[in-house]
Amino acid sequence: MRKFPLDSKSVYLITDRLTRKYLCEEDVAEGYLLVSSKEYLCFTDARYYQAAKVTLDKVGVKCSLFKSIQDIKNYLKDFKDCTLFLDYSRVTVKEFNEYKTFGLDIADCEDQLAKLKSVKDESELSFIRRACAVAQKAYHTAIKTVREGMTELELKDKIESLMVEYGALGAAFETIVAFGANGAVPHHVTGNTTLKKDTSILVDMGANVNGYFSDLTRTAFFGTPPLKFVRCYQAVKKANELAEEQIVAKMTSDKADEIARSYLKDQGLDEYFTHSLGHGVGTEIHEYPTLSPRKSEELKENMTFTIEPGVYLNGEFGIRIEDTVVIKNGRVERLFNDDKNLIIL
Repeated sequence: MRKFPLDSKSVYLITDRLTRKYLCEEDVAEGYLLVSSKEYLCFTDARYYQAAKVTLDKVGVKCSLFKSIQDIKNYLKDFKDCTLFLDYSRVTVKEFNEYKTFGLDIADCEDQLAKLKSVKDESELSFIRRACAVAQKAYHTAIKTVREGMTELELKDKIESLMVEYGALGAAFETIVAFGANGAVPHHVTGNTTLKKDTSILVDMGANVNGYFSDLTRTAFFGTPPLKFVRCYQAVKKANELAEEQIVAKMTSDKADEIARSYLKDQGLDEYFTHSLGHGVGTEIHEYPTLSPRKSEELKENMTFTIEPGVYLNGEFGIRIEDTVVIKNGRVERLFNDDKNLIIL
């Protein structure tokens, strides 16, 4: 199990599956995890109890049979002078009001948990590296299969089936495939648009390996790209490379964003870069930190995040080049190894 700083006056009630799995390093489908300086205790119902007990014993987490919320309330009677920490982003108003009846002071631990999860250990990094390798291989295999008349959905299905074939549990999120002008919508919903000659192809995808994710975006061109497209592509690629070269540990996330954004401004393209430079990635596809002009979050050793500048010209095309990276030895280590040059098909 993973430990984080605890004192005798704090107890954490973890209600969501992802955070339970992260802290226990084992998955229990349903239940509540109580974390204190005394112990880690997982409450789960009769459907999962026997299996959970065997699994959690291996990692030093106790397991208790859950019949009703009264079981947790009774357990917490021994913590009457403590503060009960909840992740406010994970609980409903109804649940919150129920927890208030426990008679403890309640506080939010969302930010604390987000920062804890943002710094990866070597085991976590090994899964993310594998997820990156799977995604990259699937993309470069699938992109070679494109043909005139293929739909976005057909290419999406090809990519996702290849990721499973190459060892992923599945896609990290719903794959985006955007042909031509559809690429100008950063989160386009993949549909039945057919591929025509002289059209751009934007793919945003990621693999899930043991519950850890990768995130990759590449933009290719089917046919002969116009000079305007090539110019924009080279600018986005350069912005991506500059950010990866210049981002260092202890830099704030807004300064990291500024590296790519200022270069695109020099190229007269900054108004078409309509989102943040990147986001943390791990057991969720969007985690702490956010590399944005509006966020000043310190980048630390072993943080994993994306670098994804883009240029979106409404009605024409969109270009995004996205890598998953990690801070290692104070600098960015890119977790893909393709050269990111424009692929012309």
